[in-house]
Amino acid sequence: MTIPKIEFISLISGVDKTMPIIEASKHKPSWIKKAAADFKAQGSITQQFRGGQQMYGDPMSQKFNPAETKHTSKCPALQMYHNTGYILRTHTDILLDVSPDGQHFQSSTPGGNHDSRPIVSSHMDQSFYPFFENWPKDTMKKVLKFDLPWVARIPKGYKMLQMHPMYQDENRFTTLSGILEPQLGHAAIGTIPFFCHFTGVETIKAGTPVAQFILIPNEQEAEVIDLEDDKNYKKERQINYLQLTESFNRNYGKMRELWKKYGW
Repeated sequence: MTIPKIEFISLISGVDKTMPIIEASKHKPSWIKKAAADFKAQGSITQQFRGGQQMYGDPMSQKFNPAETKHTSKCPALQMYHNTGYILRTHTDILLDVSPDGQHFQSSTPGGNHDSRPIVSSHMDQSFYPFFENWPKDTMKKVLKFDLPWVARIPKGYKMLQMHPMYQDENRFTTLSGILEPQLGHAAIGTIPFFCHFTGVETIKAGTPVAQFILIPNEQEAEVIDLEDDKNYKKERQINYLQLTESFNRNYGKMRELWKKYGW
């Protein structure tokens, strides 16, 4: 099996060394570090002193057991997002000044622009805002764009999902999702549209993650099945239940191995 290869191309010489696009697994948000340290120091979040009356409010509740270990840092879904795809970061500090009425903005960087384009530009108000019924509160009515010096070659047979870095501890902006395809030439991954949620002056520091990229195969199949027509579901559900309740401390590695042997 040939492993697909994405080629990320830096349009400013040297940025590939000073602030390269990295695997998501190499990005360590501060909250993940805090959660890991909390688990090491405090243990399960279901301990009585952590959850207090939440653990005992319902007499039928099984939320609390002294022997179990549950914590955000152990969640397999969070670990999977943290190990999937690639992260694009700002290669320079970006000072973004948004007028009090949220109608105008200016941007600058310490070294100035390396080409004729500003590092932050925008779509017109009429591009998106008039068509939305639920525009985010306290958000500029125009979609802004980071213009960062990156393009990509996406391998044949794939497309690439561009999205806000998952579980990013960031409330000043939200990157908008998009799908990039190789048939349109170099993918302009450095053009990152985003909602801006502030007015006044903010500095987006160099190294701030602004997009996560995940490769997706073009060819996919899906089937919608009723429970009664699926001969395997009940057996698989029972296997899954037995795994989840086998011990107080779930062994997700062991669960993965079982399902691999099962054929998934």
